Amino acid sequence: MGLVLPVWKWPCLRSLDAGLDSCPGRSGREHRALRQSRVDPVPHDAPKPPGYTRFVCVSDTHSRTDPIQMPYGDVLIHAGDFTELGLPSEVKKFNEWLGSLPYEYKIVIAGNHELTFDQEFMADLIKQDFYYFPSVSKLKPENYENVQSLLTNCIYLQDSEVTVRGFRVYGSPWQPWFYGWGFNLPRGQALLEKWNLIPEGVDILITHGPPLGFLDWVPKKMQRVGCVELLNTVQRRVQPRLHVFGHIHEGYGVMADGTTTYVNASVCTVNYQPVNAPIVIDLPTPRNS
Repeated sequence: MGLVLPVWKWPCLRSLDAGLDSCPGRSGREHRALRQSRVDPVPHDAPKPPGYTRFVCVSDTHSRTDPIQMPYGDVLIHAGDFTELGLPSEVKKFNEWLGSLPYEYKIVIAGNHELTFDQEFMADLIKQDFYYFPSVSKLKPENYENVQSLLTNCIYLQDSEVTVRGFRVYGSPWQPWFYGWGFNLPRGQALLEKWNLIPEGVDILITHGPPLGFLDWVPKKMQRVGCVELLNTVQRRVQPRLHVFGHIHEGYGVMADGTTTYVNASVCTVNYQPVNAPIVIDLPTPRNS
């Protein structure tokens, strides 16, 4: 299992420094010593270096895939929110789109909009006296209990891992509570337990939401909304080469801390316009893969 991190509560923050200074087990100065910088993604038309694997990263497409110009690559990563509500019809349409793409591997996780993929959420939803999500809450269990099986054209990860081209890839859909959508958990203990499932030695981590301080700024609220438990898990224990996420549409872009490259691959803007281009990252292919 590796290091089990301490538990603490965490609010949304306006000051990253204030948050990092409050992190137990590592001072804010030590956190900031891990360089935090913006990074330019690989141009879509750039040739791939010999011995490298090209990853094409997208997230938050929200059933708006038709306008997206997909670049060349070896592995597609989708970090969740590929539908509006997780309706079976939406999942089928997304699966058809995946089937039209030429990538050798296509790896997908769910996000908070994939309501039907969160079985506990659905069990609670259909018991409610009012319909918060009418089109979803009216579904019968037989219509959603095996919704993951509709994804026949990809590798679906949910608190699980796969090895492709020698890279260990782990995917998890959870994120801090966000207005009662799918895969929402309270900050602190509940999320920490999920992050402690991530094994050490993972090369590529896919989560739906960002870690604190990396591509998580929401200008309208003047707040950082990333997960501090995830930040500590990534920087202190797992230290993957690549961390791909979305969820915060305003955070689209690439950053690095000297060890990990962080990609917020949200295709849709805050106004749900699918105008952000897929992000391309090249990584040296592990030997003996």
